[in-house]
Amino acid sequence: MEYVFKLKAGRKTIPVIEFADSTYALAGEFLLAERSILKEIAALLESKESGTLSGNAFTLTVEGKDAVITNDITDKTLSVPTEELRQLTEDYRAEVRRLRKRT
Repeated sequence: MEYVFKLKAGRKTIPVIEFADSTYALAGEFLLAERSILKEIAALLESKESGTLSGNAFTLTVEGKDAVITNDITDKTLSVPTEELRQLTEDYRAEVRRLRKRT
């Protein structure tokens, strides 16, 4: 999973994720929409246990080595390896913290 962080015009402190493979776009939408619960998302992914977490517009279901992101509004889903999503979440959290320190 290859990605870079970008800033949208007018959203100076909120990063968005641009993926080399657009298949993963839902993961970026998930982290952007649920950034208020990033700590809880990271905890679930790091726990190595199965579980479900519902946010404002998305649900994350972790079952072993697989994580499924579901957009509760559009019913779109994305299945990714839990470890890849854990690393993406960690990187995104670090980027959010970095940008908050700048302001």
